[in-house]
Amino acid sequence: MSAGAAAISLSRTRKSTPTPPVSGDSALVGLIERVAEATDRADSTDAVLRACVDQICRWTGWPVGHVYIADPQDRDRLLSSSLWYLGDVARYAGFRTETERMPMTRGVGLPGRVLESERAEWIVDLSGDANFPRNAVAAEAGLRGAFSFPISSAGEIEAVIECFSTRTVAPDDRLLEVASHIGRQVGRRLAGMRSATALRAAENRFTSFRESTSDAIITADSAGLIVSWNSAAERMFGYDREQVMGRPLSVLMPERLRAPHDAGLRRVVAKPESARIMGRTVEVVGKRADGTEFPIELSISSWDEDEGRFFGGIIRDISDRSRAEEQARALETAPDPIVEVNADGNIVLANARTEQLFGYGRSELVGRPVQELFAPNSRELPLAPGVDLTGRRKDGHEFPLEITFGPVADGEDAVATCILRDVTERRRFEAQLRHQADHDHLTRLFNRRRFEEELALYTKRRDPGAVLLLDLDRFKYINDVHGHTAGDEMVRTIGAALRTVVGETDVVARLGGDEFAVLLDSADREAAERAAVAVVSAVREQRLTLGTIAVSITASVGVVPFGDDDLQAEGILAAADLAMYAAKELGGDGFHVTDRDDERVAGMQARLDWADQVRRALDEDRFVLYWQPIVELCSGKATHYELLLRMVSPDGKIIPPGAFIEPAEHFGLIGELDRWVVKNAIHALADGRVADGLRIEVNLSGRSIGDPELPELIEREIELTGIDPARLVFEITETAAITNMRDAQAFAERLKQLGCRFALDDFGAGFASFYYLKHLPLDYLKIDGDFVKSLTSSVTDEVVVKAMVDIAQGLGLKTIAEFVEDAETSTRLRELGVDHAQGYHYGRPEPMPRAAAPRLDRVLTRG
Repeated sequence: MSAGAAAISLSRTRKSTPTPPVSGDSALVGLIERVAEATDRADSTDAVLRACVDQICRWTGWPVGHVYIADPQDRDRLLSSSLWYLGDVARYAGFRTETERMPMTRGVGLPGRVLESERAEWIVDLSGDANFPRNAVAAEAGLRGAFSFPISSAGEIEAVIECFSTRTVAPDDRLLEVASHIGRQVGRRLAGMRSATALRAAENRFTSFRESTSDAIITADSAGLIVSWNSAAERMFGYDREQVMGRPLSVLMPERLRAPHDAGLRRVVAKPESARIMGRTVEVVGKRADGTEFPIELSISSWDEDEGRFFGGIIRDISDRSRAEEQARALETAPDPIVEVNADGNIVLANARTEQLFGYGRSELVGRPVQELFAPNSRELPLAPGVDLTGRRKDGHEFPLEITFGPVADGEDAVATCILRDVTERRRFEAQLRHQADHDHLTRLFNRRRFEEELALYTKRRDPGAVLLLDLDRFKYINDVHGHTAGDEMVRTIGAALRTVVGETDVVARLGGDEFAVLLDSADREAAERAAVAVVSAVREQRLTLGTIAVSITASVGVVPFGDDDLQAEGILAAADLAMYAAKELGGDGFHVTDRDDERVAGMQARLDWADQVRRALDEDRFVLYWQPIVELCSGKATHYELLLRMVSPDGKIIPPGAFIEPAEHFGLIGELDRWVVKNAIHALADGRVADGLRIEVNLSGRSIGDPELPELIEREIELTGIDPARLVFEITETAAITNMRDAQAFAERLKQLGCRFALDDFGAGFASFYYLKHLPLDYLKIDGDFVKSLTSSVTDEVVVKAMVDIAQGLGLKTIAEFVEDAETSTRLRELGVDHAQGYHYGRPEPMPRAAAPRLDRVLTRG
């Protein structure tokens, strides 16, 4: 057996369905992508095939490529084409001439073998292959090795591509697999082009008929996508052709009808013979481009073509006809009493509902003055919107009445339409709404809106008083552990207790959640303190029995006495809120009285101000990212960049994180900051600002570790951008307060499965180092800078760092040393076995550009 024959035999023993290359075969994946991009740009069948052979030859470096086309009259025969790739036109002219005059039959020559086997084939040496009719002319051209693969679609070979090398080449199984994959890929591209051509032909067949009628005529494919649209449809629906082509038919109907329409379409496609709508005329509702709905009459037919089933609809606008029918029905079936009156104010038409409301028969109503339907005290009132009227039934019963007027279209005697409504239930409901607008539904106390109104009215009197603002301590724990039903019951219990410890003229309100307020009437500071003591004690004494458990709770109370000063209601509540937070900082279960010189409240105000600045900066997108390189010590190259958050003040100044991170954590904004950083980090990887191969490190707060929404955001953004998750490293600071290790483990494992990596920051700075090592799936340990800064002069630091390196290596983790500020430290770290380093020696934090930036894969040579 020849070498070429051996290669062919090898290819034929391969599996019948080759798999595409895995992501690790980056070069072969690149070939697939190059072919896909080139064929997507091609606008004809020949251009697609020429682009395919061109890309393969350029990629392999083989100088000759050619396309054989399946004979449409004889599926056992291939016809030579003029589609070539020639590295040297003159050198291979003889081979080209011989090939173009030589068709191939099934099993003959390299293309014929592919036609027979329906898979890629390889010839190691053309000169040793007896079944290669062109071996003489190939030898003259210096061609030695070859491989060939089919272009197939829907199980049929449409073409065969052959490529030639000037040297003998051993079979490459992965290249053959990729070639087979490309063949199927190009086949699908050709099938798609034929389908588009067929659709255009079908459209032309219907054009004459479509444009000759005043009715809208629309054609759709089996997926319900619009493929043709006549001028009448443009006028009727208000869309031009470009706006609707390729969109679903359901765009022409109201949202509420789209799902049933789509389901019906699927049934028709599956079983057209069972569709009752086919061949019938039905009335449905259409929707114009401007959003208006209108009635249409629809006739549907269907037909089959090679490309599948198509549907045609003839649509007629029946708005005028429907309007006339609707007007006749509307009067009689209207839920409200309706009468039409003439210029003299006499009723000329009444519906059945008018009979039911007023107790008169139809004959008694017609000709009667409309004022006789009102009580005597309403007959002289102007009939206008907003006027309270009273209706009077035939039996003398009176009730609140509302009247609405409208013109009469096409009326002969009538000049106005009167809609008469019994609003008894509405007035009762409005009274209930007024009560609900002022009261909390759970405790029946005043709500925030009403309390603020009461406080505003009280301050206008300039009488002395005080506001107590209380917040329940650890209320979230009750909700989380015992459920919201228990939380609601506790709120009701506290609301009832508050009413028992304040005076009759004092105002008690629930402001929302677990927050209550009390307005003390005519109270000075001493009286306010006594009331605060009573409130704290009353809350502490409450017990809520849940099965065999008695649950208690405490409160933090902020107290603001006020007198005839200029404090407004809003300022008093704000001061009380700050005083309440001050009481919480003191441990809760107590109160704090504030005045103008209260330093504790001033500090709380400062933190609140920073929290407000963080909130506004988030709303206005006034955060920016800085980054600092992390260098691999053995190579001196930057392999990571750590992202660092900065806030931009309204006047453009850069604010360091030390000013705003603690208030953000204190007031629950840190999670939003983490999400902002994570999302921007992922998009930085996607938009080219970070060079290929580099990773970026993102710091996560303790509150975000275990947040179930954050992994969902990360997964969504990675899927949206297509980045490699392995380029994301999430830093967990050892001193971060992880409140639930089980949730944190689930959080980290989920992201690890996605492909992300984790680093433990500030390793050695706290007491949680080994606990985190045991429970979290880490990839890197970042040695705390306190052990690095004095490394070259401290034996203790050197011993500790070496121990950390040994621990990391034993666990299969990489180490990163922080705060490296000179070459001497860098050298010593490398000698101790540390993998990476970070610090001013390698680069200070710099702004990360918002737009595309120069690539960052520069080599850092220092140290």
